[in-house]
Amino acid sequence: MCYTFCVKKLFSTLCAALAAVVCFTGCAASGYTVFEPTAVFADDILFSAKMIGGRARYAYERMAERIAEIDSQVSPSRADSDINALNAAEVGTEVEVGKYCYELFLLGRDYYILTDGAFNIAAAPLSELWHVDASSITELRPGPGDAPVTVELPEPQAVEAMLSGCDPTLVDAEERGGRYYLKKNADVRLDLGGIAKGYAVDRCVDILREYDIKSALIDISGNAYFYGDNLVGGRAESWKVGVLSPRPRGGEALAARGYVAAFSVGGGAAAATSGDYMRYYVSDNGGGMYVPHIIKADGVPVGVEYADGQWRNSAEWVISATVIADGGAASDALSTAVCALGMEKGARLLQKVGCKGLIFTEKRFTIIGGVELYKPDVYDGYRGHERVDFDIAEDAA
Repeated sequence: MCYTFCVKKLFSTLCAALAAVVCFTGCAASGYTVFEPTAVFADDILFSAKMIGGRARYAYERMAERIAEIDSQVSPSRADSDINALNAAEVGTEVEVGKYCYELFLLGRDYYILTDGAFNIAAAPLSELWHVDASSITELRPGPGDAPVTVELPEPQAVEAMLSGCDPTLVDAEERGGRYYLKKNADVRLDLGGIAKGYAVDRCVDILREYDIKSALIDISGNAYFYGDNLVGGRAESWKVGVLSPRPRGGEALAARGYVAAFSVGGGAAAATSGDYMRYYVSDNGGGMYVPHIIKADGVPVGVEYADGQWRNSAEWVISATVIADGGAASDALSTAVCALGMEKGARLLQKVGCKGLIFTEKRFTIIGGVELYKPDVYDGYRGHERVDFDIAEDAA
């Protein structure tokens, strides 16, 4: 967001910082109260805001409290979280969870169904199998030069065998008397991190309304919400948003990136970007294979395939997907799903659900839903990539 230029070093050193979209509006915009980035979600995610109108200070404090409440229920790094209690429970045992954990589960299950498994909150065992879970990826993340590491890669049969248990529809959900319960019907383990930040953004927007905020920009590590018009010098304008280039990879390379694209968006919209460039490692398999943290519906990381008796990087995969939606949870989940689906299927998913987006591979890009570009000739992506367009009608053929 607008403060990114001041805190690039901080973003690059936090293990889960996804600095993906930045607002070009100056931090000193007239009338805004600016709240600098604060670590939330077990201290590895940044939350910031700028607001005008209403009771901004009280709204910010309440939003921070709300984020902490969500974190206490769904963080896998908290031993006492509801999600850990559910994951540790015996199959068939009903576990009482908090409202936020319950709602996040329902949202995650819905997006799993909507995306045919491309967004999967039950993929935690697969993430561990591929060493791309939160703890492993922190340890294996490469330093300068993308140095390869030696890790044990799974056999294809092991991946296939694990898939059947990575299914959130195997968990029952029930609300009774204002209390919330989840029950596993198989040995399923959930991780709600792929949608929790976007969901938290939506709950922050609820607070903006409660505290009569007129205009605001909310950001939780690259999951952004644009509330009301952007007020510049007393004038109402659209928000100008840049998408950071996914290359070069890695948090330490953040300062070297340009903007792969930029767009304008009105109030009442959320935006999130997912990609292969912040959470990944380089395996020494085949002389250096990139293994991103996003797992596809087939149980294999984005950009990885099995061919000729070994794992290798595929010819093309999505390296950056930005989704513009009505809410934070939608943009968060769908940006991940687009990466998992690939450019063509991801583009058609966004067309199907009526969301806008920008999708990039190493050589191509596409724009979905009439995104209003902001000075497109200034940004790298539109000179260096071939543009392709997809029509949802092709699916019916």
